[in-house]
Amino acid sequence: GQGPDLFAQWNGDIGTFYAEEAIAPVSAESLGLASQQELMDQYVAPENTLQGAIFDGQLYGIPNEVSIYACYANKALFADAGLDPDADFPTTWEEMKDVAEKLTKRDADGKLVQQGFDFDWGSSVWMYLEWGAMVRQLGGSDLKPASEEAQKVMEYWVNWATEWGLGGPAYWTSQTDDFTAGKVAIKCGMGSWAKSTIEDAGIDYIVKPVPIWENAVNQNHFDTYAYFHMVNSHSAPEVQAAAWKLAYFLDSHPIDYMVNTGLLQPKTELAESKEFQDIPYMNIYLDEMSVSMYSPRLANFIEVADALARARDRSVVDGMAIPESLQTAQDEIDKILEDAQ
Repeated sequence: GQGPDLFAQWNGDIGTFYAEEAIAPVSAESLGLASQQELMDQYVAPENTLQGAIFDGQLYGIPNEVSIYACYANKALFADAGLDPDADFPTTWEEMKDVAEKLTKRDADGKLVQQGFDFDWGSSVWMYLEWGAMVRQLGGSDLKPASEEAQKVMEYWVNWATEWGLGGPAYWTSQTDDFTAGKVAIKCGMGSWAKSTIEDAGIDYIVKPVPIWENAVNQNHFDTYAYFHMVNSHSAPEVQAAAWKLAYFLDSHPIDYMVNTGLLQPKTELAESKEFQDIPYMNIYLDEMSVSMYSPRLANFIEVADALARARDRSVVDGMAIPESLQTAQDEIDKILEDAQ
């Protein structure tokens, strides 16, 4: 079949749609606008917040949700450790290790009963959103794991779970459960959408930006991700025009969307609204989006993510030397990208 005329999908799949020429560029004319730039100018830092749907300078989607992770900190666990969650919160990855150790509790056998912080070890997509973002802070690339930058970040992750004993896949449950259960003091893998879940659990918290390396080349945090309304390139021209009009209408109510769902459509209209400014910490997410990146837009998005996750697990679980494991990942990724051409 031909598929729907209008659909919404996350940016992890947009590389496939673009490679297959399945999506049409946004038609500013259909929206009653003079140009694509006029549409983009409605958004905060559009070169960053919309970048996930831009190919060769053309915009291929209108976002109905743009999200990014920030760090939730449990005030009570900080206080128990004699720390101030605001003043003592780590701003660099180097500081994160030291602060996390102070927030960590172990039983008589050395098993963790409370973690200071941990990464997300489940789905391979976090190798882009978290690990890859840390590599790009250093000026490296997710697609070049056999690099100095990638090795530094992988060493940090592997040491976190092994040498430093601060967490790892054996302790990971989900994005939210360990935090809402009071078992981890800092969780940096949750967005504005987690607010109600955490408050329902009775956790008193603050939100802080994701740390950045001391010697960072780029000031990005973890990755921005989004769901974009896209239009089928195989639909008739008049149908495409109608689809873009509908998408524009649906995605032009950012204040209502945020108030009712906690999700962001990063429009200037929203950023300047009283509703946005009255909700604590929402500005942190928008500030992070303004300087952060999307994960690579690839036709083989998950295949590459899986190769990176295997590299991580070979060193964390099997004890393989990190350079060897990353070189294996490099060979796998090079072949994946070559086969996709």
